[in-house]
Amino acid sequence: MSAEELARLDSQPNPFNFSERVSQTQKAPRKDLGIQTEPPPSNTHSLNFGLSNIFDAYQKDYKKVLAKELEREREKEKEKERERKSGKQKSPRGPREPVVHIPPPPPKKTQGGDLSAIHETASMVERMVTQNIYDDITQDFQYWEDTSDDFRPMEGSLLPLWKFSCDNCRSYYVSDICWNPFYPDLFAASYSTDRDGSTDCGGMLSLFTLKNPGIPERLYRTPSGVNSAQFHPTKESVLVAGCSDGVVFVYDTRLVGCLKVLSSTTITGKHLLPVSQVRWIPTEPGQNLGFYSVGQDGRVSQWTVLPSSLQYTDILDFSGDTQGSNSSSNADKVKLEGTATCVAFSPKDKNILLVGVDTGAVFQVNASSTSYGIIRYPAHSCPVRAIAWNSYHHKIFATCSGDWTLKLWLQCHVAALVILDLGAPVAGLTWAPYSSSVVVAVSDEGRVHVYDLFLRKCRPLCVQNIMQRRRTSLACVAFNPVFPIIVVGGEKGYLISMKLSPNLRKPHKDAKGADEQKLREIELCKMDRIIATSSN
Repeated sequence: MSAEELARLDSQPNPFNFSERVSQTQKAPRKDLGIQTEPPPSNTHSLNFGLSNIFDAYQKDYKKVLAKELEREREKEKEKERERKSGKQKSPRGPREPVVHIPPPPPKKTQGGDLSAIHETASMVERMVTQNIYDDITQDFQYWEDTSDDFRPMEGSLLPLWKFSCDNCRSYYVSDICWNPFYPDLFAASYSTDRDGSTDCGGMLSLFTLKNPGIPERLYRTPSGVNSAQFHPTKESVLVAGCSDGVVFVYDTRLVGCLKVLSSTTITGKHLLPVSQVRWIPTEPGQNLGFYSVGQDGRVSQWTVLPSSLQYTDILDFSGDTQGSNSSSNADKVKLEGTATCVAFSPKDKNILLVGVDTGAVFQVNASSTSYGIIRYPAHSCPVRAIAWNSYHHKIFATCSGDWTLKLWLQCHVAALVILDLGAPVAGLTWAPYSSSVVVAVSDEGRVHVYDLFLRKCRPLCVQNIMQRRRTSLACVAFNPVFPIIVVGGEKGYLISMKLSPNLRKPHKDAKGADEQKLREIELCKMDRIIATSSN
């Protein structure tokens, strides 16, 4: 190659290892320079500052302001005195002296200050954290629908949701559950130590909410077991409870520190044996609150809540002993055999009540006059454990007993309309608030039975064990008034909420788009059809 060609090639870019000059710039290595010197002198200052210091600071500032105002008043008085002595009075038309208003002293605060705002904030944050922890259960509570119900139209299932527990609850059993009528997420659970009442080592009364299932909102321990509790139907914060030592309490659940408001004593007529059940009496506005209590001593008593005490009147006496009761009520009482175990009021007439006894019979009594009009239903062969009126058809009620049966009755008819055999002693029952034909019962063997009597009376739509590994004896069940969930309680403090699948809460085909009056007529027609097709 000639010299010109070599020069031309050298002037061209290298096609093999050519690179721009910018990319060839080396990155300066980072250098660390350590300098060792003595640290500057420092001091640590700390001070504890609380609400009491703030209160003292405000008091000190208030004294300073008051002292300045008093000093200004003294200066003005001295100036007026000097003008009076010198004879130089101000013109009456001159500017008036401003009136100084000394602020009143601030209200005295208790030591520690007011922590109500902190308590509300902490409770809100606690609920947020708990809902984040149980987010999967919260999503199931809101959106879960069992898709398998589309392939089995006459069967359903129950989805376990939250489990509710408190400290040392495994030594108790849940004796009763009651939902609040105004707050659908709040319910009360009563705890007792022994189901038969042979031993009594104290009890508990807890208030739980679905918004914070981790811990109870209120937890109060009682000297004896609590066998029954119920919220007032119109006073959402008033709760009545009956205990194993025969005492009945009226509580105000708004109070955090002291829950007990009124209680019965030996002088005021407490029961001599454990109280089996308590139920509120519907009252008109302005009237004193009242409730009924059923005790194992044979008494069915009506209590009137006075401002500072409880006044009782014995309605029924199953023991045959009239001593120790009010003399005004002895003339109208009727002596009956057996011992009352449960009571239920007619939703149509508050004077009509049903009383279940340990002999298996159910008595219908008129509370206004118990000397006549008693109807005896030969219900069961074992003690009656629960009675519940239908929420739509006010002449239908259901009873359950330890003889393995759940029976449906029509008022004033001594023969049962429907008899259901659950295969185990039945502990409790409840009617669904959304349907007149759906009833839920629990058994001592730990099973939950859901029946829809309009669809099928021979077999339940759902039979589900609460626990798969071991049997847990159940004692009570309660239906939420708004949401399609139930809460079941039993031995060892077991308390769990469960959601019904779509087949167990399926509305009637004519209920779509109907108003409230039309829905009630549909539910009444369903019960009328059950009555017409019953064998009796």
